[in-house]
Amino acid sequence: MDKINRRQFLLGGVTAGTAATLGVEHIRRSRAAARQAAIDAYVAEFYDPDDWIQAAVTGDTRMVEEFQAIQAAVSFPAPPIPYSREISKRLILLSRLATQQYITGRNDPSYDGNLQRLLDYDPSLDKYRLITHFRGKERQVNDNIEIQVPQQVLDDPTLLDDLTALEDTLTQTEDAIRTGVTAVVKVGRTIEVFYGFLLESDDDSILVFRGTQRTAEWIGNIYAVQQGYLHPQTGEQLGRIHTGFRRIADTIINPLVVEAVRQINPDKPCYVSGHSLGAALATLIALDIALAVPPLQPNLQVYAYAGPRVGDPEFARSYAKILPNSFRIANLADPIPTMPPTKLQSEFVHVGEEWSFLTQSGDLLPNHIVDTYRRAVDAEAETNQPRRFPLSGTT
Repeated sequence: MDKINRRQFLLGGVTAGTAATLGVEHIRRSRAAARQAAIDAYVAEFYDPDDWIQAAVTGDTRMVEEFQAIQAAVSFPAPPIPYSREISKRLILLSRLATQQYITGRNDPSYDGNLQRLLDYDPSLDKYRLITHFRGKERQVNDNIEIQVPQQVLDDPTLLDDLTALEDTLTQTEDAIRTGVTAVVKVGRTIEVFYGFLLESDDDSILVFRGTQRTAEWIGNIYAVQQGYLHPQTGEQLGRIHTGFRRIADTIINPLVVEAVRQINPDKPCYVSGHSLGAALATLIALDIALAVPPLQPNLQVYAYAGPRVGDPEFARSYAKILPNSFRIANLADPIPTMPPTKLQSEFVHVGEEWSFLTQSGDLLPNHIVDTYRRAVDAEAETNQPRRFPLSGTT
């Protein structure tokens, strides 16, 4: 009897506790609902759909105006040395050769970087002698293959996520591997590829970087995190720049460009150029050179084709003071020069005097590739004058 009473007491306690909990939860939810109802009733007294629509529309307009104000605040002054169409034609040709050099080297391991072997090489370049090539490491992933997975991988499956570790495991001698199971994996290898070159003639020097060719580099273009650009001697911050472009310039390209340019005559003009990713690298590395090799600074000229934005307004103002003879050439139908956005988490603006043309081929790639820019520059279609386009299909 006592056991029954005790059980009833315990069950009654549990029931009472559950009821109390449910009661408290019901009260909390009721109060929350009443509070939200009061808020909704208060807002309803002031809600006007037209006001909300107007706010949304004007919000977009204010955003556009804010972007335009950011860009206008750092308008690049007219360069002391004017834009040269002759030089620009030579540089866009060399940008094309830089792309061909990369493609040739990636597919022909015996290729030594000789520009004269390339399809578009022109005899007008015979006066230049090669100072150095610039190379970098690139991960190349082969097609999916079916293999016998070693027992070591079965014991530690995380190796399947590390292509390098997996590749090292597969190169062990057969007697050191116990048969595991068959699996389909991607096996990659690291190869050395060309990023550009440094040339010198009796008249001038030219430093050229190739454009974007790999998915990882495109991700670097979009991944628009910023870091400070510090003066190498004083430590002063000259603005903030795109971290991805800085990483490629510092850790991938070999030999380091600043050291390479110490070999050229600083008393002659030195043109720094590139297309797409190469334009971003040219923009950053030209400033590196100007600060690290002061005798060369007055003779540096930058020609950037189809380049994305590289830094913030403070960086652009610093750049204009140090490298005033800078030009950027853009196809107005090419979306890459509009990246990264003027303002997202950070602010990005262009450097250099704009020279633009319009070639609309109906898609991103044909509007962006170096051949499109070369045809426009050869035809002297680019201009630094404002364009007044019709607002509709009629003029």
